[in-house]
Amino acid sequence: MARRVDNIIVSYDISDPKRLQRVGKIMKDYGERVLKSVFECRLNPKQFMDMKNRIDQTIDHMEDTVRFYFVCDKCIKNVEYSGQGNAFVEDEEVITV
Repeated sequence: MARRVDNIIVSYDISDPKRLQRVGKIMKDYGERVLKSVFECRLNPKQFMDMKNRIDQTIDHMEDTVRFYFVCDKCIKNVEYSGQGNAFVEDEEVITV
């Protein structure tokens, strides 16, 4: 049975430099940085909740903003960009025994 995996674009605006750095480090555990404060992720529901919980514990909810955009497979294949950058490439799935 295939596990559901979602394409998620995460963008954030963090007011404090220390929290900004912490959120960036968290995001590197879950996706690929495509802009300074934008990551592309392919996550199953558990991974998404883990990431979101870690971010929620880090940010100041009165000052910071993090947005999660769920993008369908068809739409992610139609992403266009200008300038430097590469199309989203999914990592090989690694199974640890």
